[in-house]
Amino acid sequence: MSYQPLKPSANGRTHRVAIVVPLSNRAELFPDEEISLRHLLYYLGRYDKYLVIPETLELTIPGFRYARFGPEFFGSAAANTRLMLSAAFYERFREYEYILVYHPDALVFSDQLEEWCDAGYDYIGPPWFPDDDMPWVTEPGVGNGGFCLRKVESCLKVLRSPRYAIDPDDYGRRLPNDSLINRLANYPRKYLKHLHYFNNVQREIARFRQNEDLFWSWRATHYYPDFRIAPVDVAMRFAFEGAPRLCYREIGGKLPFGCHAWPKYDRAFWEPYLLQPNGRAAQNENHRNMEAL
Repeated sequence: MSYQPLKPSANGRTHRVAIVVPLSNRAELFPDEEISLRHLLYYLGRYDKYLVIPETLELTIPGFRYARFGPEFFGSAAANTRLMLSAAFYERFREYEYILVYHPDALVFSDQLEEWCDAGYDYIGPPWFPDDDMPWVTEPGVGNGGFCLRKVESCLKVLRSPRYAIDPDDYGRRLPNDSLINRLANYPRKYLKHLHYFNNVQREIARFRQNEDLFWSWRATHYYPDFRIAPVDVAMRFAFEGAPRLCYREIGGKLPFGCHAWPKYDRAFWEPYLLQPNGRAAQNENHRNMEAL
């Protein structure tokens, strides 16, 4: 396919950060995905940009480089989780300090990328919080991986951590030991937990059945205690996902740096900001400021 981008917003490149766009195994973009890439090229055109695609996919989109991985990493959410929790993925971008993961249902509204790198977080994405858009969320957290800034070296430290997945002694204390039979039956399990080969981050990842961003949000600090995740209030200025009108009010009636899942969560809120092929948004910012408050 051929997709004609808008002219990038600025000249020059930086090797501090790259933008990484994981695609599916399709050779065509949906119309909403073209809008997402239009925003990326318009606002962040000066940075190195990579399409993450299967080794066998033939795809041509001007303005992008290509990072190819095996077909087993594409085609489903589970496949994407395997890719985003693999050391090989982060090794591919090790020449950069940061990567901005930009799924094709994300939007960006300005060039704040280097300022967010300067903030010094290892992981920042749109926050989760209890809301009708996210009924499964019980407490606020950070954050979604679909528009997410990650520090490459810190992610590799997590994925190569020497720490146990489960403390072997704590594990042993939780096993039934009320009889000789139980103690004998559980001894091999307790012993194996003391062997790092059977109790490490890769073992946990192999059994991880949820989206990869939950691993980074919940488990990364276990394996690398210095892993810095942005707090919810900071992450909300970085990007929205669910409840964009609420988030907009919370940060003072301003747009964030970006957003994720804009066609899914209150598309009507985002439509006035969508860039048309001529590079103009459908509605100006001042009008939206008055309307949304």
